[in-house]
Amino acid sequence: MGVKKKKEARERDKEEMHEEATERPGRYRSALEEIRHELRELWGGPPYERGDKLPATLAREECHQLMTAYKKGKWAFRNNLVSRIFYATGMRGEELENLKVCDLFDSQGTIFIRAGKGDKDRYVCCDEETFKLIRQWCEEQKKGLADPVIGLSVRQLRRIVEEAGEITGIAEKYAAMDRVFSSHSLRHAFATHCYENGMRTLTLKKMMGHEFLATTEIYLYTSMRYEVEEFKKVGPLGGGS
Repeated sequence: MGVKKKKEARERDKEEMHEEATERPGRYRSALEEIRHELRELWGGPPYERGDKLPATLAREECHQLMTAYKKGKWAFRNNLVSRIFYATGMRGEELENLKVCDLFDSQGTIFIRAGKGDKDRYVCCDEETFKLIRQWCEEQKKGLADPVIGLSVRQLRRIVEEAGEITGIAEKYAAMDRVFSSHSLRHAFATHCYENGMRTLTLKKMMGHEFLATTEIYLYTSMRYEVEEFKKVGPLGGGS
């Protein structure tokens, strides 16, 4: 991104931050409160406290392994699709549970999220290939517009991803690192990888359904893509040697 474009992006961010500050207060009283409840989804327990384990930060190849973990069985296609939807859209578990066929807008590349966190509706984006797979599943299952896309509870959806982690060995790896692996790890990966690909933090904030920008930024602290690229150029045994 050139200097001029970066400056324009900063100006847009300032304008949107001003608009955000003048909006009606939402569910959370502060960014810290929202952060604690966002991290709570990792383990389904009480809100995050200082000293609790951080989420597993999945590499891109690990996300693809999870999306293809199930190789056989009646529900292999569905189970792999569940992981893919989490990673492709950044949805929360309860949002995927509530997703209906009528919420899919393929031509626009968007999905309607009804009554998300804080009982707020929003839209998320979705890639063309994921849409194709969702449509294939819905057609095979002869689902109507009012039917749920997957038709499983949050607990069942989480278990599908956790089992994919066990199949691939990813869950064991992050347990050894003292990190929490769950379906929420794919949401974390979605945010991190979108940011690394150049998505503005305010755009990401809307996609994630956050009230505060500070909540979105917790997903960016573990991003190392730019640091790795810079290190390749200047590291003592890399390009700088």
